[in-house]
Amino acid sequence: MRPLLLALALALAGLPFGSGAASAHPLGNFTVNRLSHVAVAADAIRVRYVLDLAEIPTLQERQAGRIDGIAERLAAELTLRLDGQPVPLALRAAAVDQLPGQAGLGTLRVTLDLTTTVAPADGARLEYRDATYAGRIGWHAVLVSGVVRDASVGAGDPTDELRSYPADPSVAPPDISAATATVDLTAGASGGADRSAASTARFGLDAGVDALTAFLRSGRVELGALLAALVVATVLGGLHALGPGHGKAMVAAYLVGARGTAAQALILGGTVTLTHTIGVYVLGAFTLVAAQYVLPERLYPVLGVLSGVLVVAIGLGLLRARWRAARIDAAREAAQHVGPHVHGDGPDQHRHDAPVGPRGLLALGVSGGLLPCPTALVVLLAAVSFHNVALGMLLVAAFSVGLAAVLTACGLAVVWGGRLIARNAALARARGSVVARMLPALSAAAITVAGAIIAITAARGFA
Repeated sequence: MRPLLLALALALAGLPFGSGAASAHPLGNFTVNRLSHVAVAADAIRVRYVLDLAEIPTLQERQAGRIDGIAERLAAELTLRLDGQPVPLALRAAAVDQLPGQAGLGTLRVTLDLTTTVAPADGARLEYRDATYAGRIGWHAVLVSGVVRDASVGAGDPTDELRSYPADPSVAPPDISAATATVDLTAGASGGADRSAASTARFGLDAGVDALTAFLRSGRVELGALLAALVVATVLGGLHALGPGHGKAMVAAYLVGARGTAAQALILGGTVTLTHTIGVYVLGAFTLVAAQYVLPERLYPVLGVLSGVLVVAIGLGLLRARWRAARIDAAREAAQHVGPHVHGDGPDQHRHDAPVGPRGLLALGVSGGLLPCPTALVVLLAAVSFHNVALGMLLVAAFSVGLAAVLTACGLAVVWGGRLIARNAALARARGSVVARMLPALSAAAITVAGAIIAITAARGFA
């Protein structure tokens, strides 16, 4: 127990410093990466095929019992044509390696070497297609080298056969599954793969996940280790919420100028917790059971668009209500110019905002927790792999609590900040200015814009 407690303590100590790079590849552990290198020579055409399955696809294949015989199945989905006629590719060698990955899960690497049994004719039009794992996200590339001209792809490989990937996060991974070229026996053979650009590892998860999965793998439930693991999971969720997005600005914009209460901020946090936890559980079930019908990584753009549309609807509803309230206040101001007019919170004083409704609170909470965090999902899948599902579900709930705590803190800061402003005479007078009166409507407009950005960003994932 002591080594496990020490590992959890070290993970907790390193969280504030190690979480910054964790979000570089939010869907990295879903990826199915494949590479085909078609080498054309005068005597034959040789194909080197490499498959690199990340942790979650590997777990899916293992759960479905599809690892045995995978080399033959993959070879059957690689096709070569010369002048429109199919050319058989004979499987000469194959290697299937299960390698350790992140969070205690494994990865799968498959390499195939295939060749034709006939020599290509000069001037023949070559067509190659890789139909393996169609529709899955990842690095998909086809290279063509040798005695060819007019090739539709190049011969350089910056990944060293999918062992590492370019460091620049702005470089979009290729999605090439087919290539064409013309056989030219008079051409000199082009060079092989360029292996100088590879530099970084493929995936990045939040710091501390390995400690959590080690706890799950141990199968022990001593109270000390359990409490430490729950603390790590909660802090992970809080740090995840501190990253870009995750609804902090929307929560603040929702409550600012709307006279939100501490109870409403707590309702928001509770709704986010419940929604995020259920979302991880449902996506985990899809990943393990229904992935052959619905690819789990394809659900992320759908959920993102749904979340964005929901936020836009909330923002438009607020904008309409707060704009109407501002117009009513302006009319009252004009009508009361003939008599004394006092701003305040008494029963006879008006307010420049629209109240926060329970439906709006619940809708915003659902939108904030609708998109499950990949880190929480990996923890749950690791728990399934280690036959410790109950503990995994508990850790996911703790992660969601940490996520919601940050959002709740943002809401409480806005509520209490508004009360402090109201107690300061100078600031209270500023609340009666034209800009202050427009602030609720402006915050609603900001929510609408934020929702549109979320939806548009998520929609790019459909490509």
